Amino acid sequence: MELQFETKMMPCLRRDLWQVQDREQTQELRLPEGLPDIGSIIATRGQCVVRSKEWLGESIGVSGGVTVWVLYAPADGSEPRSVEAWVPVQGKWNLPKTRREGVIRADMRLKSADARTTSARKMMIRAQVSMLAEVLEPGEVELAVPPEEQSDVQLLRRTYPAVLPREAGEKLLSLEEDLPFAPGVDVPARIVYATCESILREQKVVGSRVVFRGDLRLHMLCADAEGRLYSVDMESPFSQFTDLDNDYDKEATAETILAVTNFEPELVEGALRLKCGLLAQYVICQNRMVEIVEDAYNPRREVALMLGQMELPAVLDSCADRLRAEAVLSGVDGRILDSWVCGAHPNVRQAGEQALLDMEGTAGALYRDAEGNLRGSVSPWSQSWELAAGENVAVQGRLLELSSGGAVPEGDGITLRVEMEVQAQMTAAEPMTMLTGLEIGEEKPLDRNRPSLILLRSADQSLWEMAKICGSTVEAICRANGITAEPLDDRILLIPVS
Repeated sequence: MELQFETKMMPCLRRDLWQVQDREQTQELRLPEGLPDIGSIIATRGQCVVRSKEWLGESIGVSGGVTVWVLYAPADGSEPRSVEAWVPVQGKWNLPKTRREGVIRADMRLKSADARTTSARKMMIRAQVSMLAEVLEPGEVELAVPPEEQSDVQLLRRTYPAVLPREAGEKLLSLEEDLPFAPGVDVPARIVYATCESILREQKVVGSRVVFRGDLRLHMLCADAEGRLYSVDMESPFSQFTDLDNDYDKEATAETILAVTNFEPELVEGALRLKCGLLAQYVICQNRMVEIVEDAYNPRREVALMLGQMELPAVLDSCADRLRAEAVLSGVDGRILDSWVCGAHPNVRQAGEQALLDMEGTAGALYRDAEGNLRGSVSPWSQSWELAAGENVAVQGRLLELSSGGAVPEGDGITLRVEMEVQAQMTAAEPMTMLTGLEIGEEKPLDRNRPSLILLRSADQSLWEMAKICGSTVEAICRANGITAEPLDDRILLIPVS
């Protein structure tokens, strides 16, 4: 007799890609007319911007670039000058199996930026960028559900808590605001360079809406009317929401990537006019208990199992941790005017049940030496984060937040502290095996002289395994021994058989 299970479809989003690529791009910059010739390069800063995401046949593409500011000392000995350039960057990821019906999420992080002179009027700018791309497409999970009546067949049911991606989308946040300078801060005459960091403080699903709250951190090197350089930090809070396609309960969560799409700081009448675009790329996840049947038997009949595979794109676990690293800048001796850090998304290496997230980037400082000359110094930094991932688990990581913890004098230089928040997400890497049906054979003759058994339970043997081997049931063993769960190791158990 064949016992077929019913197929039940459970809608969700399938992740077809999560991958980080490192890109290096160079761009030649010719000095505008009116600026003095280049004497030496002092410092280079950059700000990543995501411009577009698109489906490209059997691949996806992410386009953007880096707005780069180069601070240089003129050959004529005049005050340092700053020039700005745009370095375009593109990434491409192959997707041979995708249907191209889903959502692309992307982020860019500046790993390093530098410049070198090629002539008195030209310089070559180099930017190293870490590009993260994720693709989510609508799909369904097939669950095999046994019929309510299975005669006397014993079924091993297992229930797994799962966080299933259900919906993805994006919301463009346009920030336009005039920010006054704090009391005690000199109003700048010009901005030498500026960068921003978007920090998400809260993301909450409320029915059919998702709410975003956070801060945009701005860091600038400014100059006053006399040419004195100093750094300024400012914050601009933001709070917006977007409507969702579905209504969710209070257990639903949002997981959002913020990407800068535009950044234009400008000085106006003693304030900073900020124009910034942020793309909030969200995924809504719903908690769900998923039950599957993993095994079956009948004490009196031969049972042949029909097995199938269930691909469950569930988030098994997600965690964020704050990490620290250090960068040693040798030869820095003088008054620090500014410091900064750049960092890439983590590179994930998995071995067995362990995952190692490798972080790396650069840190730099701008200072005046003992003679009053303006100088810059840059050094690499690296850090690793080890996680217990478990078997058949895929780990993805991304950098959420990066900042400089300040500079500490050490030896013949300084040590720059790097502070970061890193997120790791663990998903099932392989399909789960489940029963999809049974072939039940003829009933075996009943042996009325067969006695009950008394067995010593070993540490690696479950009640289900003991019942299946001995021709009993878990319910009968529990009733005979007065237990309600797996007993302690090495316990002697009465195994009733029929």
